[in-house]
Amino acid sequence: MKTEKGEFNIQSGTILKYKGEDEELTLPKNIVRIAPYAFAGCKTLKKITTPVKLASIGKGAFYGCDNLVEVTIPGRLFRRVNGGKVFPTNADIYFRFYATAGAQSEDEDYSDQFGSEEEYVASGVNDVERSKAPFKDEVQSEEIITIVEEFPTEPEPDVDLGDGDDRTLQERMDAIIPNDPAASDAEYQRNSLVNLADYLIIDDEVVKYIGTRKVTQVPDFITKIGENAFANRDVERVFLPEGLEIIGKNAFSWCEKLTEIALPECLQMIDDGAFSNCSNLAKVTLPTNLRFLGANAFRACSSVKEIELPETLHTISRRAFDFCVSLEKVTVPKKVTRIAEGVFSHCENLRKVALPENLKEIGPWAFAECYELREINFPNGLQNIGEVAFLNCRSLVAFDLPASLKTLGRQAFVGCASLHLVNAPRRLEKQVKPTKAFHKISTLSINYFGEETEGEN
Repeated sequence: MKTEKGEFNIQSGTILKYKGEDEELTLPKNIVRIAPYAFAGCKTLKKITTPVKLASIGKGAFYGCDNLVEVTIPGRLFRRVNGGKVFPTNADIYFRFYATAGAQSEDEDYSDQFGSEEEYVASGVNDVERSKAPFKDEVQSEEIITIVEEFPTEPEPDVDLGDGDDRTLQERMDAIIPNDPAASDAEYQRNSLVNLADYLIIDDEVVKYIGTRKVTQVPDFITKIGENAFANRDVERVFLPEGLEIIGKNAFSWCEKLTEIALPECLQMIDDGAFSNCSNLAKVTLPTNLRFLGANAFRACSSVKEIELPETLHTISRRAFDFCVSLEKVTVPKKVTRIAEGVFSHCENLRKVALPENLKEIGPWAFAECYELREINFPNGLQNIGEVAFLNCRSLVAFDLPASLKTLGRQAFVGCASLHLVNAPRRLEKQVKPTKAFHKISTLSINYFGEETEGEN
């Protein structure tokens, strides 16, 4: 990320955040995009001139710039000043447009077409009427529609700022920080934690948390927490918006002071490593609409004692709860058909596991070194148990393997020193002994039932 003059956060030609206090501002000529809410809350800003190659302006880019009186932008962006999605709806702003008709590519060189940059600014309304060009000089914004209707319809800019929300920007932001302090105390206090300056935001995604607050509220228009957005930060508690749908890879990894997280009902995906190594995270409430849990999602969350997995969950990826050493019990949802590699390995205090009837496979290392595991059911329909799946589960005493089981992996129960009785289908007899699935368990008795199926080993 490039920083210029200590005022801008700029990345790949996009202004992500402006931190200055200028009254008049001319943006660098290499800027092609202004991110949503980039200038939000800049109370000192009165006049801004954007470069002629500017291609898009994000939602709410100038929200809260209540003293803004003059804006110069390319003519092809004139639609963005209408509808209250970019500028304050209650502001009295004069707009000046560069004479750039059409939705040109942001990479196009306009200097060959129009001459020097100073010539791009129209000289007055009369020139607009004579030339029929879609630009104006110091004309009230409500006149834009009249001018636009005289010309052919232009293609929309590359970035679609619409989100299907009929509310105005003012209404959206008021929902984040209510003007009415009579709202419930808890809600008002939570919403008062919103500070847009704490976030780098592109579209509806938090790209990075740059604040220093220990407790923070993510703005309510956010639908995604991006990759590594909060990683290695000192946050203790984060309030997430109700519309959040995705938490990206390693989004909160190594947030070692994070103690509690309540995930909103709309959330459908927690990606790889999202909360890995959050060692003080003790309370996790998963939403009822969650569908996907990524690899290492809660790995080494050593303070979590109990977690309820929602019935909508159909995928639990490898090592999702590896080294959750305080976890005591878990019920796997009925839509899960496979326990992936190492999902619950090294959960040293895991005592009870309830597996769903639809389960087909338990992967390698799935429950390895769950020393306190005492209760587990193997459902009818289970077909495969992977290698060292129950390594060193030394508190297991007895269980029944279902008749549906086809494969018992090598050393699947090695080190289960307290195991003394197993009921198993006879067709697994050749797998049990040669592969030493119960290696060095001297007290074990195996009772076989049923007949060996011809041709099976």
